[in-house]
Formats: sequence, structure tokens, C-alpha cells
Amino acid sequence: MKVKITPDYIRQVDRDGMWDHLINFPSHWQEAVEFTKKVEWGIRADRIKNICFAGMGGSAIGADLLRAYSLDSCPVPVYVNRDYDIPAWVDDYTLFVACSFSGNTEETLSSLEQAREQGAQIVAVTSGGRLLVESSGEGYGYVKIPGGMPPRAALAYSFVPLFRLFHDLGYIDQPIEVLETTQAHLREQGEVLSDLDENRALEIAREIQDTLPIIYTGGGLTGPVGLRWRCQFEENSKVLAYGNQIPEMNHNEIVGWEQTAHLTGRLSVIILEDESDHPKVKQRMQIVKEMVDDLTVFSTRIPTRGEERLTRQFSLVQLGDWVSFYLALVNGVDPTPIAKIELLKSRLAEL
Repeated sequence: MKVKITPDYIRQVDRDGMWDHLINFPSHWQEAVEFTKKVEWGIRADRIKNICFAGMGGSAIGADLLRAYSLDSCPVPVYVNRDYDIPAWVDDYTLFVACSFSGNTEETLSSLEQAREQGAQIVAVTSGGRLLVESSGEGYGYVKIPGGMPPRAALAYSFVPLFRLFHDLGYIDQPIEVLETTQAHLREQGEVLSDLDENRALEIAREIQDTLPIIYTGGGLTGPVGLRWRCQFEENSKVLAYGNQIPEMNHNEIVGWEQTAHLTGRLSVIILEDESDHPKVKQRMQIVKEMVDDLTVFSTRIPTRGEERLTRQFSLVQLGDWVSFYLALVNGVDPTPIAKIELLKSRLAEL
């Protein structure tokens, strides 16, 4: 039976208020633009030969998005570390950026300690916790962002400071005004996506209900957007999601589609694309869609929207956030709680 999504139904299911976070995403973005205007990073740009971000989950996705966005302009290698340990190449020519929304993420704090021992320049983005205390005490450059929300809902707060950092370093070849352009687009698109009568996000959510969503992207601007979609499906919608990048999946995974009879009626494919994708990648995307169409309940190609690269990238980020929210609603689950993560943390604490 098709669930009718109404304001009353949303209040009944979305008890912890994920709707408000999605509605306020453009406002978070604008707030972050304002409070990062006078950040003092306290680093020597002439000593940076590589950059290592450290973070987990929703605290790390901003770094992934920035790395993909700046591929064409950043003159040094950028790496996003998701572990307790950091690479051996981190040294006094490394800019180490610790990203932890809570400030208490144990993997990030572990990697921070190692980065300090290996002599890296350090900056941090956090709402508090040990990371804020250590950054303040050690004299690291840092940005304190607002707390009180799930890390995945704080993407504007965690991304904009990183964008500002790269822009201040000269690693972005676009004017800082692209932040304002993107904010305006997010506000306009958010109004459309929150319209309960008819919108693309709700339509997609209904199409992929009771399926395993598979997200394919190119390897550039939309690569981490695919990761964001998968993580949002998992945390908000409480469903497994899978993904890969084209052309890599053309060299292995595409063969795996031969044995999917037992998954009939259980797979959906969403291909995220951008105008900057390599022409051959665009051709491959269309061929892949044609090859899997008969094996899926639903498949579609979704292009980015907007003129600027940043606007285009976040147009799909925002769309995915809303799709995952509506999928949670049609499944009758509250998007905000992450019971399995909390259980895992409590089990770790017992050891």
C-alpha cells in the first residue's frame, strides 16, 4: 500500500526532526560562509607538499567532496584518511586536517596524535570535545562549528571551512563568490524538494523502495557524491546501498550482473553524472544503463544542475539527502536514530 506523505505523517515518523535539518541546509551553508570569513589558520603555505585529511563518516565526507572538486586546481596531493593510523609519508611538509564533528572520534584523535609526532602542520574542524581542547591548547588553527545535530546533517558546517581553507591557500581557481551562488541554488532547490505534492526526490524514493540501490558515478566530481548517497541511504533510510565508479566497474563488476536471477525485483540503479565527466565515461554510462535495465526494478541517469562546479556537485548532494529522507518515510522509519552505531560504540567501550 502506497504511503501518503503529509505534514502529519512526517511529524509522526520523523520524531527527531531530520526534516528541519534538510530544510535548514541552505541556512547552515550561509552561516558557515559568514563565520569562516576571518579564520586565522596559522600555517605556512610554502611548507605544504601534501595534504592529509582525517575523519570518519559524516565528518569526512566534506573532505572527499573538496578533494574531488579541487582535482583540476590543487597543486599538491590530497588524501582522506579513515583509520586509526596514518601513512608514513606524513611529515613536516604535510598539512594535516582533523575533521571530527563531535571532537571525540577515536580514530581521528589517534591519527592526530601520530600526525603531531611526525611533525605535520595541523588544523582542525570540530564542534567541541577533545579535538577542540587540544587544538586550542596546542595552538593549532581551528574552526569551531555549531553542534547539536547528527554529523551527516552538518555537512554545510563541515565543508565550507575546508573550502575556505583551500581558497585561502590558492588551491581553488574559482572566486569565493561560488559559495554564495551555490547557497542560492540550494535554497531554491530545497523549496522544490520539500514540496510534498510532487517532486523528484519523493518519486525516486518510491521507485527504489524494497530494493538494493546501486549508485554509479564517474571518477571525478561526482565520485564522493555517490558515497554520500550510499551513506545517507544507510543512515537515514536504514537500508543497505552499494556503489562503484565508471570506468572501473566496466573492467570487473559488469560481469557480475550475469548472475542476478535470484535478485529479480530487488535491484535499482542510479547513475549520477556531470558535464565534466570524460566523453568516454558518458558513453559507458549509457551502455551500462542499457545492459542492466532489464535486470533492475528501476534505473535512471541523474545529471547535476547549475553553472558552477560547486553548485553542480552539491545539487546532487542535496537531492540524495532528500531521497534518503523520503525513503525512510515510505519505509515508516525515523531517519535520525543510528541504533547499530550506538550499540557498536557501547560494545567497544566495554572492552
